[in-house]
Amino acid sequence: MSILQIIKKSYKNLIKVIKNCSNKEQKMKMIGSLAVDIGKRCISALSKIFGLSRITIRKAIKIFENKVFYKKEIETRGRKKLIEKYSSLKEDITKVIENYLSTDPRFKTEKQYVNMTVKEIKKQLIETGKYQENSFSNSSLNNILNSMDYGLKKVQKTKPLKKIEETDAIFDNVNKKKEEGFKDNKMVMISIDTKDKVLLGPFSRNGKNRIQIEAVDHELTNDCLIPFGILDLKNNTPYFFNYTSKPTSLDLVDCIEEFFEEQYLNKDISKLMIFLDNGPDNSGVRTIFLSGLINIAKKYNIQIELVYYPPYHSKYNPVERLWARLEKIWNGFLLETKEVCLSFMKNLTWRNTKSVTKLKEVKYEKGLTINKKEMKMLEDKYITRTDGIKKWSVLITP
Repeated sequence: MSILQIIKKSYKNLIKVIKNCSNKEQKMKMIGSLAVDIGKRCISALSKIFGLSRITIRKAIKIFENKVFYKKEIETRGRKKLIEKYSSLKEDITKVIENYLSTDPRFKTEKQYVNMTVKEIKKQLIETGKYQENSFSNSSLNNILNSMDYGLKKVQKTKPLKKIEETDAIFDNVNKKKEEGFKDNKMVMISIDTKDKVLLGPFSRNGKNRIQIEAVDHELTNDCLIPFGILDLKNNTPYFFNYTSKPTSLDLVDCIEEFFEEQYLNKDISKLMIFLDNGPDNSGVRTIFLSGLINIAKKYNIQIELVYYPPYHSKYNPVERLWARLEKIWNGFLLETKEVCLSFMKNLTWRNTKSVTKLKEVKYEKGLTINKKEMKMLEDKYITRTDGIKKWSVLITP
């Protein structure tokens, strides 16, 4: 175990308190106290943990030891000046790494991981034409990435991820479509996913709380909520449609239409692009799902494009980050009723945008399908598929 890992594990609670401290002077004193307690040789580790330069950590030590007076301008001085000089830097960084982000599939942390080195990110920023080689150092860029909560994930020796032959081609298509979508002001881009059912009752969710909470030692219940999430990739609005039983394909179609009506009705929109995984209820060959989307396309006179992530790679779907945020928020609490569960969702914000949360009832029968002859007519008339990845790239044109 590295020194960095030991510090994170041994001082986990204190580090969290320091990061959440809003008083800048007090925060610097606490960092200085921690540095003295651990030993000044661990300055580099603390620099990575708090996203500060080593110079700032040393000044925090001096503040704690009363060797200098606190001044507001010393906190993250270099990074602050850099952000002031390049006001769009954070936005440009997000655009560069957007397609390389993934969440922890176990939802143990809300942190997002990017499998790009600082050098690669800097190279792509320079290619935008806004920056030069001497605009900022790799160290400064790394501090900014840490402050934005983007971590470089270490490659672990685990079982290899399953990968089908078309995986690379599917990812190329996803990246291409994202680039197209963000350039087109008439295109709506959303990411959708159905979360695993959330059991309702006095059950432990393996979280922690500062007050004593007792949970039962078994989970025998049929009461649950099944959230269906929609994340608007351009205006960052999160939608949660919650069902008390498993929603059908047509229920999901209704949610998509309800979202579109509330957010984009009577606006100049030419296409709805949907990023999703190839689950059984919304796959690229699910006839009832496709027919429902065809009806939406015809009703609002828009194209609908389905852009699927490769099998076994759903963690790259942006809406997965909402599930990570939810798990972090409600772990440590007992979700005894659907009202409690819904209240957490209603209070969730994503990039300063408040969520829309609804409780729904399943409207349609399970197992509905369309016969092959009728579906072939719909395919020939309305659907175009990308060669080589036909199940993972579907365009519906009214």
